[in-house]
Amino acid sequence: MEIPVKIMKKPNEKKPNELNARDAFITILRSLTGIEDWESESPDEVNRSTRDVDFLLFPSSNENDKIAVEHTKVESFEGQIKYVNQSYDIVDCINDGCRERLPHDRFYILNIPPEMVDTLETKRNREQFVSDLSCWVVKTAPKLLLAEDWTRIEYEGHKVTLSCGGNCELKNGNVGRIPQQPENQKALQHDRLGRAVGNKVSKLTKYKEHGFKTALLLEDVAGTLYGSTLRGFENDLEEVDYIVVFVSNEERMIVGNVLKEKSVWYSFIPGNRRFQFPIEPQHKSAIRVFVETTEHEGASDPPLSPATK
Repeated sequence: MEIPVKIMKKPNEKKPNELNARDAFITILRSLTGIEDWESESPDEVNRSTRDVDFLLFPSSNENDKIAVEHTKVESFEGQIKYVNQSYDIVDCINDGCRERLPHDRFYILNIPPEMVDTLETKRNREQFVSDLSCWVVKTAPKLLLAEDWTRIEYEGHKVTLSCGGNCELKNGNVGRIPQQPENQKALQHDRLGRAVGNKVSKLTKYKEHGFKTALLLEDVAGTLYGSTLRGFENDLEEVDYIVVFVSNEERMIVGNVLKEKSVWYSFIPGNRRFQFPIEPQHKSAIRVFVETTEHEGASDPPLSPATK
């Protein structure tokens, strides 16, 4: 008789997006420093008694270039990732309830606010919401004849919007969703970023005292993190040598912009500090990540502080 074995993940074992961010950063370092070979250690996988950094990077050629690295995901607001996943599942269920009951020559889009999704934690509430919205969509959709036509319903104090997306053969007859930002998104993101910065910088400081350079990798899962978003955190981040903002999708890094390099904050990010990454999955054991720098230089945010380049 074969006994099924459940493989347990180690408590601090690295996730694919963390490894991808590390590998992408190493690629950026090759461009910035000219040092080709880097070795990596993960102290927080070994140190279980105190909080530790995500990675230590050691160059092959110069001991003075060793770097302590912290990585964190930055949401547009607290709970954004959970909201995006839950809203997708909810609208998918609504779409199932509308199947073969919507006009076949156009498709539809639901906007459900995060505050509404937060109230649907119980199975009963969720099933009732899906049932009610499915009936409303089926009744309302035929009245929305043109792309961008829309209507709105108030459901338990929250506004839910249905719009016509137009004619698309692959989507016609279905209802999908577009995530929605809360009204005070900027304030919520600032609070979320402040907690992340305080938590990460405190772990980097002890390595700075032991001769390490330091790096903070910000994985922007919402595409809303700009240089101006970090205004007000300059003093907290003054001792961090590298700040890189990665835009990610499905746990892989798509774009990497070097926002801070030693004492320099880039108010205008030059072309050789902007990086694009390959489409294929990035992290594979012992396989390097390659990068191409963009040919052009685009606009950026206004200066963060007087010490900009």
